[in-house]
Amino acid sequence: MKVFRQAIIPLLLNYAVKYNDTDELKTLLEHGADISVGDWHGRTPLHVAARDGNMAVVKFLLERGADVNKVDAAGQTPLQEAIKSMDIDVVSSLVSKGAYLMMTSEELGAQMCCLASQGLTKEMLVWEAAGVSFKVADDSGRTPLHVAASSNNPEMVGFCLQHGSDPEARDMYNNRPVDDAKRLGYDNIEEILTEKDEQQSQIEESTSMG
Repeated sequence: MKVFRQAIIPLLLNYAVKYNDTDELKTLLEHGADISVGDWHGRTPLHVAARDGNMAVVKFLLERGADVNKVDAAGQTPLQEAIKSMDIDVVSSLVSKGAYLMMTSEELGAQMCCLASQGLTKEMLVWEAAGVSFKVADDSGRTPLHVAASSNNPEMVGFCLQHGSDPEARDMYNNRPVDDAKRLGYDNIEEILTEKDEQQSQIEESTSMG
């Protein structure tokens, strides 16, 4: 009976979350259910709520101490599930409770560079909400701004700069984004980056004088 209970309770919890049944959740928890226990796939109620972008249930679970960094059988955390849902509010809520991405800096850099190459600004904002900087670099030292410059995408270049990308960042070959633009003959990109560099120099000069 105990084994059956241990197997069925997580399923009932996740079912209640899936159907937004907070009354059933409360009943299960009042009868001793573990809010952070996973089902056969290791998925907890918070995994399910985060993947669905269900802010109300996420808040309910967080208020009751759900484990924000529980890893399921596929190696996914609630935060990673929230990123998939594209819900910045849910992502921010999890981060505020201590959730973090269990990825290396280079892995995060590769992810952001991939998104930049596809022009996926909304997705990049979601990852930023999860704590990922636009200054992050992949294993070759390339940042999202390097990728945007190499792709001749002025909108993405401007977007990256607006969100804190470093125009002076150098990759493993010692190239800055503007160097990539020059090499590829993207004059419009070179102009944007040169102007940004001049503006930054003026700011630094005025700061040192003040």
